[in-house]
Amino acid sequence: MELGLRIAGTLLGLVGGFVTALWEIFLSPVATGGTHLPISPVLAILTNVGLVWFTRQVTGRTGLALLPGVVWFVTMFAGSVRTTEGDLLIPGNDWSGLVALLVGAAAWGITTYWTILRPPTRQP
Repeated sequence: MELGLRIAGTLLGLVGGFVTALWEIFLSPVATGGTHLPISPVLAILTNVGLVWFTRQVTGRTGLALLPGVVWFVTMFAGSVRTTEGDLLIPGNDWSGLVALLVGAAAWGITTYWTILRPPTRQP
């Protein structure tokens, strides 16, 4: 039963990393009155901290808590690379998307570092 919960928690974290990255990619060009709104960077920080915390709590393993952030980063990076058809989801002049990529990776790294340093809690 416990192994099944770890697997389900890890899979949910991986799907969460992918979905939140897509969400942030598509929200990066949101603007009002010609001004970009920093929705993506804020979401990148919150979701990456939440993904590390959730996966660590569900699985009890620090190594598995790293995986959603890797999926998130790969998805965000793929959105910033031009496809063979010429499509580009995060262009170089979209500061919100580029900042989301930077601060999201930083939030993931800092949270993971903090999680590694924190001793595991003993459950009764």
